Amino acid sequence: MARVLAISNQKGGVAKTTTCLSLGASLAAAGQQVLVVDLDSQANLTMAAGFDPDQLDETIVDLLMAEIEELPYDLDMILCTTTVEGLQLLPADVRLAGLERRLYEYPGYEYLLKKILHKKNPDYDMILLDCPPSLSALTLMALSTADEVLIPAQCEYYAAKGLERLLEIVEAVREKTNPALSAAILPTMYDQRNRICRMVLNQLQQGFPEMVLDHLIGIDTKLREAPALGEPITVYAPNTRAAEQYNALAAEILENHKNTRKVV
Repeated sequence: MARVLAISNQKGGVAKTTTCLSLGASLAAAGQQVLVVDLDSQANLTMAAGFDPDQLDETIVDLLMAEIEELPYDLDMILCTTTVEGLQLLPADVRLAGLERRLYEYPGYEYLLKKILHKKNPDYDMILLDCPPSLSALTLMALSTADEVLIPAQCEYYAAKGLERLLEIVEAVREKTNPALSAAILPTMYDQRNRICRMVLNQLQQGFPEMVLDHLIGIDTKLREAPALGEPITVYAPNTRAAEQYNALAAEILENHKNTRKVV
């Protein structure tokens, strides 16, 4: 049975999509069968994985609408096979923005994605959800589906303050739709030469000692180049420090899950 990991932060530019694709690729390289799901109308994950959302016949939008209207659908026909063995993509497109505005009209919309993924859950070891940069209906749907939320936190001055708001949402989701949801924090865009980065990392570790993961993701220009070529960092530049960090992160997550560790 797959473990579902939502990658979420209401702040943009904190490496959510990069983490979803590169972590997914690292997990696949470790022998896991992985599905990454694009839940952002900007479809950045879809493009970063090498697909043009405008050229796809169907995306997650069609699945959600079919589930709402109780129509039959074939999830396999929509999945995209990436260049990484063991890694598949459920793509998105711009229509997701329009659907998101309508989701609140449907009672129980929070469980739509869970119903869709349940049909394929046994086929995967890990399912990663790339959430939009907002605390929206799509994010609530993802958090209601996930076993755990992974929060990329950029090592900048206001990082901890933004985390407090998201953790309030996580607690609300626990109370209303997903009592088993756990959370972990991944420090990203870390530059050990920068005093502010070191200070913020220490602040995160002191403020959320049970939640901050042991591994972090540093600044690396290759991380910005990889999406333009439709590849995860582990494929585009496998010998870089960033690729090594994502491989180490994957190993930590697998070990945590193996030990059934539940972070706060």
